[in-house]
Amino acid sequence: MASPDLQAKANTLNAKLEGEARIVIDDIERNLLRPVARNAYACVVKCYDSAGKNGSAETLDNCSRQCQNPYQMANNVVQQEIGQFQNRLNRSMTQCNDDASAMITPDVQRDARKMKKVEDAVLSCISKTVDNQLKQLGPMKQRVASQLKQLSK
Repeated sequence: MASPDLQAKANTLNAKLEGEARIVIDDIERNLLRPVARNAYACVVKCYDSAGKNGSAETLDNCSRQCQNPYQMANNVVQQEIGQFQNRLNRSMTQCNDDASAMITPDVQRDARKMKKVEDAVLSCISKTVDNQLKQLGPMKQRVASQLKQLSK
């Protein structure tokens, strides 16, 4: 079981990563996804304007679906990138835990100094993982922007 000190430091690192990731994801949503969504809704309004009172429901439905496709594809790109980011983070954290588990023996469990070294190693690994993941946020945003630009062509 992790010491309260280790848990507190790990929680601080987690909060740092979550905070930075939230800033980047919010920026992607505001500056990259919202314009696509706005265009989709404007397109749907045009569908209703074109259909007027005499257009068929099927035509209106088809037009509306066509309008929503770019936004759905853009949203899928964002969700895929976020999922890949989370997967990389999970794999790295799992590796930190596996490395720590491999260091623990009955002898280590009985020695507080040795357990402290294991905890320090885990914390160092988690810290490096968080730093590496933070460095990946910028490139992730660039990939999303690039992919959304390709979709709008």
